[in-house]
Amino acid sequence: MNQTEFIYFVVLILVILSAPFLPTSLLLFLDNIVVRIAVVLLLLFMMNQGPTVGLFCFMAIALLFLERNRRKVEDALHKLDAMEPPRMPQATVDEASRPQQTVPVQEFDVPEQDEMTFLPQEDALSEFEPVAPSMNQKTVLSSIYSDGSASATQHIYEKLGFGHVM
Repeated sequence: MNQTEFIYFVVLILVILSAPFLPTSLLLFLDNIVVRIAVVLLLLFMMNQGPTVGLFCFMAIALLFLERNRRKVEDALHKLDAMEPPRMPQATVDEASRPQQTVPVQEFDVPEQDEMTFLPQEDALSEFEPVAPSMNQKTVLSSIYSDGSASATQHIYEKLGFGHVM
């Protein structure tokens, strides 16, 4: 290990350990495009110094970006909490067991004479008018065949062997 690599390791480990303690304004400065280009150039330079130094540099940069993202999310959550309407506290057991105080409701309007009521017009009686017994005896209509005559229907039934049905 070179003396210069050792210095890079110490500096990068200090950056890694101090990432959670850096001010938010400094971490938000990583959003600037110029800073991002400088970070990529720094990473390329460190990779040129050696693979382990480049790996440590990559870990330090990754931790800085992770900490920046964590703080952005934390700030966004605080803003979302501030935008929410205040919640009512939950009722205790004693409060929940008391009857609810309802809101007074006005009485319903009385309908005018020209409005329709929703009551039946006739009295409800249990009288039943039976239907004709032929209601359930269904037959094939003669109009379903092309010539339409009843004799044609009888002729088709005869041909099919169902002549005794009619």
